[in-house]
Amino acid sequence: MMNIKPTGIATAAAIAAVLALAYWRAPDGGAPQAAATAAASAPAGRSLEAYFSVDASVPAAEAPVVVTLAQRLERLAASGRPEDAYAAYNLLDDCIVFQRESRLPGLEFELGREMTVAEKAAQQQLCAGLTQRQRDDRLAYLASAAKAGVPGAATLFLSEGPFGDRSALRNRPDDPLVQAWKRQAIAQLTAQANEAELSSVATLMMAYLRDGEVVQKDAPQAYGYLLALRLVYNDILAPGTTNPYQDEYWHWLRDELTPEQQAAAAAKGQAIAAKFRQHTGRPAHG
Repeated sequence: MMNIKPTGIATAAAIAAVLALAYWRAPDGGAPQAAATAAASAPAGRSLEAYFSVDASVPAAEAPVVVTLAQRLERLAASGRPEDAYAAYNLLDDCIVFQRESRLPGLEFELGREMTVAEKAAQQQLCAGLTQRQRDDRLAYLASAAKAGVPGAATLFLSEGPFGDRSALRNRPDDPLVQAWKRQAIAQLTAQANEAELSSVATLMMAYLRDGEVVQKDAPQAYGYLLALRLVYNDILAPGTTNPYQDEYWHWLRDELTPEQQAAAAAKGQAIAAKFRQHTGRPAHG
């Protein structure tokens, strides 16, 4: 999984496309993976400073003060803000990824280049103090953020799997704890999708396209979320840019629905798109 962290509605959608396509591939005849990914592409939302510093208020002229991982986590936890719980999850997740790969793929994706020696040294220094307790706390931070509705957190909560173990979905599908986790994951995504949080909309659209380990296929649900994305991207894409959520790519899904189901899906999509416009102050483009 690419380790990219959403910092806004549009960037969160880019995460969703990567995650959703990784776990739920479209059936034959659906939109090409490249098209779906392109639809959710967005400007880089996480700065280099965000990867290496929690406190960005230090004047540039001052010598950087080395702050340990534990100190950064303590500051974030002390605020009590769900956004800071999400930042703590991101901080720990970056360290886990860096210790495994000796690089941060998400950062390199945003920068359009590989990390420099200095950047890797800074990340190595930060993550050297990573403890097992901190690793264990990582998912608790994410759960707190997802429960509070921090954009992008519900999608990552789903991608992590039950208690960090995606194999539990296959190996223990009837376990009451796994069943409860699935209900929680979908409820969080649904609540966020209804608020037009685009990573959740895209994740649910892909999830409902076919039977899976978390939900069963639900074409009307999938099409409703797809229509929401179509309307949103009609609003935000530059004139002349192809919207890959058009029926040119997804007619096969529309054709599975009765006229009544299509009407209900259209109403769902319009409601989510209206919520997006309300949040962003964007007018409809027609």
